[in-house]
Amino acid sequence: MIGNRIFAVALAAASATFFSTPAAIASPFDGNWSVVAQTTQGHCGSIQFGLAINRGRLYSASEYYVFGYPAQLGGRVSPSGYVRATGVAGPRTALVTGRLGRFQGSGTWAGSGPSGVCSGIWNAAPLRQTF
Repeated sequence: MIGNRIFAVALAAASATFFSTPAAIASPFDGNWSVVAQTTQGHCGSIQFGLAINRGRLYSASEYYVFGYPAQLGGRVSPSGYVRATGVAGPRTALVTGRLGRFQGSGTWAGSGPSGVCSGIWNAAPLRQTF
């Protein structure tokens, strides 16, 4: 459970730092997405959360807390769908990479925090399609 929260928090905060260059035009991936992250190494469990993409930038879809710390997610999606994001919640951080397609996405994540190091996979689906 701690690992899941580490992932979500690390994604949020770190991504904003890594990807500060604004996109000039709308991205084909803009909209709201549902993400499920699962741990494959470590003891972090699974977590489901929402994210929003606007002009190629990733954001936390809603405000949430992990062990009393505000969790923040941020990052970028390239025009070809490459994802690079980070999350932060207090002392917990995670780096996320992967690829989005029009109707789904997937990738890997790795994070650390007070409970140790964890890593895993993630899968995403858009909540609604825009054409």
